[in-house]
Amino acid sequence: MNEEKRFYTFVFAPTASSPLRKFAVPHNALYVVLGFAAIGFLTIAYGAYKLSQHAYVVAKLNLMQNENRRLRGENDEVKNNMDRLQGRLAAIETTSRKLAKASGLEPASPDMGAGGPSGNNLADLEQTTSSLELQLRQLKDVFDKSQVKLASTPSGWPVRGYITDGFGARSNPFGGGGVETHPGLDISAPFGTAINATADGIVIFAGVHGGYGNVVVVDHGYGLTTRYAHMSRIDAQVGDHVTRTKPLGAVGSTGRSTAPHCHYEVRLQDRPVNPMSYVATALR
Repeated sequence: MNEEKRFYTFVFAPTASSPLRKFAVPHNALYVVLGFAAIGFLTIAYGAYKLSQHAYVVAKLNLMQNENRRLRGENDEVKNNMDRLQGRLAAIETTSRKLAKASGLEPASPDMGAGGPSGNNLADLEQTTSSLELQLRQLKDVFDKSQVKLASTPSGWPVRGYITDGFGARSNPFGGGGVETHPGLDISAPFGTAINATADGIVIFAGVHGGYGNVVVVDHGYGLTTRYAHMSRIDAQVGDHVTRTKPLGAVGSTGRSTAPHCHYEVRLQDRPVNPMSYVATALR
């Protein structure tokens, strides 16, 4: 049998009792079928390979997208932190300028060397900012306390006029000779002239008191009190919170007095001190 006449015979028996069935298939046709089967298999395998590659690319793309979203989130967080730090630094600068202006000092120059912070030193910048805020709060507390003490320290004149008697020893103004200790200043002014507080404080006495006549006593804290005596009228009450230049009453000549004037005392720990030491501070 030559090559062109070769064929393959396939015998089938559907059941044990069925007759045998034979199929003769030329070998060339079988090779064609096997060839197509091989091509189909290779096509399927190639398609599966391409699909696996596509799935890998998609998975990698998803990972990259997730990583990009994470990085964007971190960048947004860093940006928000930087914006917040810049706001805090701006507040520090504003407060320092206010303190400098209130204290009469030149504010610090804002021209400072700077570099763009990276993510690994953001914590250091946060710590530095917090430290600056703490120092500024402490400085502001000290400044506020100093301002309160300054406002509560007698300064200036209770009334404009002429000093007729100073602090210390003086001759008896009512005659009879002798020397007496004068615990304040006598400032002559027209009857009815307003007498003003020389510092912030609380009125602790307002009424008649022996030779002082009508007198107002103001407690300024820190052991300091002031007295305003011989008033023709009293315009303050016990418990009033008064500020510097607040009217307390008017010039008169009540009590032990020879003519209208304001007797002004400054006491430290309830001991009279020379009011000129405090008046002089207002003249510098």
